Amino acid sequence: MRAHSYAAALLAILIAVGRASAASSVAPADEYFGPFKESILGIRNRLLAFERDTAWDLKRHLRALDNEELAIEDWYRKYPRDPWIRDFSARLVRVYDRAREGRDRYCGRMRLIARATGRTRRR
Repeated sequence: MRAHSYAAALLAILIAVGRASAASSVAPADEYFGPFKESILGIRNRLLAFERDTAWDLKRHLRALDNEELAIEDWYRKYPRDPWIRDFSARLVRVYDRAREGRDRYCGRMRLIARATGRTRRR
Protein backbone atom coordinates (compact mmCIF):
# COMPACT_ATOMS: atom_id res chain seq x y z
CA MET A 1 0.00 0.00 0.00
CA ARG A 2 2.80 2.37 0.94
CA ALA A 3 4.73 1.64 -2.26
CA HIS A 4 1.56 2.34 -4.21
CA SER A 5 1.15 5.78 -2.60
CA TYR A 6 4.82 6.63 -3.25
CA ALA A 7 4.38 5.70 -6.91
CA ALA A 8 1.26 7.85 -7.13
CA ALA A 9 3.08 10.80 -5.52
CA LEU A 10 6.03 10.39 -7.88
CA LEU A 11 3.70 10.25 -10.86
CA ALA A 12 1.95 13.44 -9.71
CA ILE A 13 5.31 15.22 -9.37
CA LEU A 14 6.41 14.11 -12.84
CA ILE A 15 3.14 15.31 -14.38
CA ALA A 16 3.48 18.70 -12.63
CA VAL A 17 7.07 19.12 -13.84
CA GLY A 18 6.05 18.19 -17.38
CA ARG A 19 3.24 20.75 -17.36
CA ALA A 20 5.54 23.46 -15.98
CA SER A 21 8.16 22.89 -18.68
CA ALA A 22 5.51 22.84 -21.43
CA ALA A 23 3.96 26.05 -20.15
CA SER A 24 7.31 27.86 -19.87
CA SER A 25 7.17 28.87 -23.54
CA VAL A 26 4.20 31.16 -22.75
CA ALA A 27 4.71 34.17 -20.50
CA PRO A 28 2.51 34.25 -17.40
CA ALA A 29 0.02 37.10 -17.12
CA ASP A 30 1.54 38.27 -13.85
CA GLU A 31 5.08 38.78 -15.16
CA TYR A 32 6.21 42.30 -16.02
CA PHE A 33 8.39 43.50 -18.88
CA GLY A 34 10.24 46.58 -20.04
CA PRO A 35 11.40 49.72 -18.26
CA PHE A 36 7.94 50.43 -16.82
CA LYS A 37 7.29 46.81 -15.82
CA GLU A 38 4.13 46.21 -17.84
CA SER A 39 2.17 43.00 -17.86
CA ILE A 40 1.07 41.36 -21.10
CA LEU A 41 -2.41 42.78 -20.57
CA GLY A 42 -0.96 46.24 -19.96
CA ILE A 43 1.02 46.05 -23.21
CA ARG A 44 -2.09 44.88 -25.04
CA ASN A 45 -4.23 47.69 -23.64
CA ARG A 46 -1.65 50.32 -24.59
CA LEU A 47 -1.42 48.93 -28.13
CA LEU A 48 -5.20 48.96 -28.45
CA ALA A 49 -5.25 52.59 -27.33
CA PHE A 50 -2.53 53.48 -29.85
CA GLU A 51 -4.48 51.71 -32.61
CA ARG A 52 -7.42 54.03 -31.90
CA ASP A 53 -5.27 57.18 -31.97
CA THR A 54 -4.92 59.36 -35.05
CA ALA A 55 -1.57 59.58 -36.83
CA TRP A 56 -1.11 63.07 -35.38
CA ASP A 57 -1.60 61.79 -31.83
CA LEU A 58 0.77 58.91 -32.49
CA LYS A 59 3.55 61.28 -33.51
CA ARG A 60 3.21 62.95 -30.13
CA HIS A 61 3.43 59.57 -28.37
CA LEU A 62 6.49 58.11 -30.08
CA ARG A 63 8.38 57.85 -26.78
CA ALA A 64 5.50 55.79 -25.34
CA LEU A 65 5.57 53.58 -28.45
CA ASP A 66 9.29 53.08 -27.93
CA ASN A 67 8.60 51.99 -24.34
CA GLU A 68 6.07 49.43 -25.56
CA GLU A 69 8.66 48.15 -28.01
CA LEU A 70 11.19 47.75 -25.20
CA ALA A 71 8.61 45.81 -23.20
CA ILE A 72 7.93 43.48 -26.15
CA GLU A 73 11.67 42.98 -26.71
CA ASP A 74 12.13 42.13 -23.02
CA TRP A 75 9.23 39.68 -23.27
CA TYR A 76 10.82 38.12 -26.38
CA ARG A 77 14.17 37.71 -24.62
CA LYS A 78 12.52 35.82 -21.76
CA TYR A 79 9.93 33.84 -23.75
CA PRO A 80 11.11 33.62 -27.39
CA ARG A 81 8.60 30.86 -28.25
CA ASP A 82 5.54 32.67 -26.88
CA PRO A 83 2.98 32.58 -29.72
CA TRP A 84 1.48 35.94 -28.71
CA ILE A 85 4.65 37.96 -29.40
CA ARG A 86 4.18 37.91 -33.16
CA ASP A 87 0.76 39.55 -33.01
CA PHE A 88 1.87 42.17 -30.49
CA SER A 89 4.97 43.07 -32.52
CA ALA A 90 2.95 43.17 -35.77
CA ARG A 91 0.47 45.54 -34.10
CA LEU A 92 3.32 47.77 -32.97
CA VAL A 93 4.77 47.84 -36.49
CA ARG A 94 1.38 48.89 -37.88
CA VAL A 95 1.10 51.65 -35.29
CA TYR A 96 4.62 52.89 -36.09
CA ASP A 97 3.76 52.83 -39.79
CA ARG A 98 0.64 54.89 -39.13
CA ALA A 99 2.79 57.46 -37.38
CA ARG A 100 4.97 57.47 -40.52
CA GLU A 101 7.99 56.50 -38.50
CA GLY A 102 8.05 52.80 -39.35
CA ARG A 103 11.07 52.81 -41.62
CA ASP A 104 13.16 55.14 -39.46
CA ARG A 105 12.62 53.53 -36.08
CA TYR A 106 13.09 50.05 -34.70
CA CYS A 107 10.53 48.24 -36.81
CA GLY A 108 13.14 46.23 -38.64
CA ARG A 109 13.90 44.39 -35.41
CA MET A 110 10.24 43.97 -34.60
CA ARG A 111 9.51 42.50 -38.05
CA LEU A 112 12.37 40.07 -37.51
CA ILE A 113 10.87 39.01 -34.17
CA ALA A 114 7.44 38.68 -35.81
CA ARG A 115 8.83 36.39 -38.51
CA ALA A 116 10.83 34.32 -36.03
CA THR A 117 8.02 33.50 -33.64
CA GLY A 118 5.45 31.73 -35.81
CA ARG A 119 1.69 32.03 -36.13
CA THR A 120 -0.21 35.21 -35.21
CA ARG A 121 -2.79 34.95 -32.43
CA ARG A 122 -4.90 37.65 -30.83
CA ARG A 123 -5.17 38.13 -27.11
